[in-house]
Amino acid sequence: MNALLQEALMATKHVNHAAIIRRKDGAIKAKSPQFTLNAADWQRIQFAFENPREVRMAETGISLMETPYRAVRADSLSVYAKNDKTGIIIARTANHYIVATYDANMFASVAAEAVEKLADYFRKKNK
Repeated sequence: MNALLQEALMATKHVNHAAIIRRKDGAIKAKSPQFTLNAADWQRIQFAFENPREVRMAETGISLMETPYRAVRADSLSVYAKNDKTGIIIARTANHYIVATYDANMFASVAAEAVEKLADYFRKKNK
């Protein structure tokens, strides 16, 4: 899965950190070198998909790698959140979360498209 992560997300040069995380237990199946996930971040990711309305309304709806993000979109399939000029995109599939961050020198639209395409691929494969 690391090759898939590299080719689908990191190769765009518009994703700073990324991971594929198994939904049932939070196991990281693939990740970029600097990606970390602590227990609190894992719980916030799960909460974001269980309570998208609350995440959208909260000032700091989700955090990852010690950075708080304010959700600009949250629904049953995706969460998009920002912190100034950086952001996070998370897509949910049957068995995984696909997580990507971008920074101020990257285009959020390119990162979002890459994450959503990879998520669609996983959904078609029922993964």
